[in-house]
Amino acid sequence: MGEYSERLKGIHLIIGEGLCSNIYVVGKDEAVIFDTGVGNYANPVWPQLEELGVTPNMVKGIVLTHAHHDHAMGAFIILERADPKVFVHKLDTKYIASRFGQNLVIVEDGDLIETEIGPFEVIWTPGHTEGSVCLYNEDRKILFSGDTVFPEGSFGRCDGESGSLKAIINSLRKLTELEVDIMLPGHGTPVLENAGEHIKQSHLNASRYS
Repeated sequence: MGEYSERLKGIHLIIGEGLCSNIYVVGKDEAVIFDTGVGNYANPVWPQLEELGVTPNMVKGIVLTHAHHDHAMGAFIILERADPKVFVHKLDTKYIASRFGQNLVIVEDGDLIETEIGPFEVIWTPGHTEGSVCLYNEDRKILFSGDTVFPEGSFGRCDGESGSLKAIINSLRKLTELEVDIMLPGHGTPVLENAGEHIKQSHLNASRYS
C-alpha cells in the first residue's frame, strides 16, 4: 500500500500477513524502517522494499518498537543485505542485542532518531514489554505506537514476560499529553485524524482494569 495522503508524504506501509507487525518505511534514499515484521515466507521484506524502490544501500536505519518476534525478526533478513543502525530501547536489548552486534544503537526516553521527514522522539512506553517505545514527530503530530496503543480504544497485552498493566496505564496517560493527529500502530489500520481521542479512550479503558 502506498502513501496514504499528502500529509503522510514520505511514509509507506507494508501490511503484515498473519502474525506479523505492520512495517513502515520512512523516506527512500536514506530509508528508516519502523518495525520489520516476522520475516517468514509470507513476509519476505526485500521484495516489498524493492517494490518501493528501496535497495539495500538505501536502508540506513531500523527502529524496533519492542523486541517481540513479530516486530523484530524481519530485521535479520534486512541485515543479510544491508548495514543499517538498529535502534532498540535498552530494556529490550537483553532479548536480542547480541544478534545485532555493531549495528545496535541503544536508545532511551527522549532520544531523537533522524529521518528524511524529520526527527522522531523516543517515548518510553513500558507495559507491553519493559522496553517498549513509541516514536513521535511533533511537527507533523505523528505517533508510531507499536503495540502500546491501538485504534478504537485498544491497547497492548501486558501479560507477557515483562508486561505490566500498571506500567501500560502510566504509558497511555503519558501519551495522552502529546498532541497526536496521526497514529501508526504496530497492527491494524492507521488513524489519520484525531488520533489523540483514540489514545485517551485507550487510557480510560486500561484504567478500568486496575
